[in-house]
Amino acid sequence: MTILHISKSSTYSGMENVAINIIKAMPEKIHSVYLTATGSIETKLLEQDVEYIGVEKVDEAAIKRAIEEVQPDIIHAYEYDCSLMCTKVTDTIPIISHLYSFPKWVQKIGPKSVIYGGACKNFAKIIIPVKKVEEKAWFRDKMEGKTVVLGTPFNAVRIFEKGYLPGKEMSKEKLEGYKSDLLFVGYLTDNKNPYEFVRIVNEVKKTHPDIKAVMVGGGDLGSECLELIGKLGLGDNIKMAGLQHNPYIYMNYTKILVAPSKFEGFGMAVAEAMAFGKPVLASKVGGLVLNVNDDCGKICGTDKKPIDREAFVRNINELLENEEIYRMKSEGARKRAKDINNFDEYMEEVLKIYEDAYDASTKN
Repeated sequence: MTILHISKSSTYSGMENVAINIIKAMPEKIHSVYLTATGSIETKLLEQDVEYIGVEKVDEAAIKRAIEEVQPDIIHAYEYDCSLMCTKVTDTIPIISHLYSFPKWVQKIGPKSVIYGGACKNFAKIIIPVKKVEEKAWFRDKMEGKTVVLGTPFNAVRIFEKGYLPGKEMSKEKLEGYKSDLLFVGYLTDNKNPYEFVRIVNEVKKTHPDIKAVMVGGGDLGSECLELIGKLGLGDNIKMAGLQHNPYIYMNYTKILVAPSKFEGFGMAVAEAMAFGKPVLASKVGGLVLNVNDDCGKICGTDKKPIDREAFVRNINELLENEEIYRMKSEGARKRAKDINNFDEYMEEVLKIYEDAYDASTKN
């Protein structure tokens, strides 16, 4: 069975992580090819030895060419736009529409929601991260009977090994470069809100002058972040580590992960940090609300004010100053990571979706 995975994104973030995990977890009988826009994602695909087709832009023409080249039995399309494009280029190959995000337009009537709702009948299955995506969608009646709630694949044990084992082989001097009090991990885009992290560090510095923070990730806002760090006089407090081959070492050697995102589909970095027993402070958006609670950290926001800087600063100070509260939150983080560790079950479900779609298509 051959699966053609299709994504428009040229960068590596949560959705791309999901796609790569699925491809790598499939048994040998599943041949997977990934169609993607060329960009930083290619580094990760090469590193993971994923067979892929890189194009300047993933559009209907590129999808048609990929179908002719790969001759897939099933198309696994990621997010709304790719799913729609696939319905326009084939009506014979089963299409799996895999939704990772939950944009606001999905919840109300409009051109996009009408078009996607109309296309639902063409999907073999619609994979969603949480039931709310279907319940809140304007076109939920069109999704009925098509959806499968899978969450997001998370392998706590493998993540821990990637951060723990390499650190054991390093000298104490080298490890110093990975240590921090506060850690930001994410692509430097507006949704991840790296500016807010810098401003939070600036506030924490007022009570902890020697606070040490690290930002891991590459992206469009890197130079602007550096400029803000300089403007606020935080050059000795914040280190920008850039895009890292193994960000998990930084997670293992930090005290607190801070996630002031404006939007998150799942918040993979949050789950990963908890695998190392790190308390997480996060804004009240998307999947962060589902993964973070008072036992393992704190949601620092409200419905009216999803990103509350004062709450972030207050909780950071508490964790840095109260060893007993830190210990309890750390233990809670490890337990939470164990609770959401679903990797094997997730992949079994994806394989079953493929097999059912393939069987149905061969009978028609």
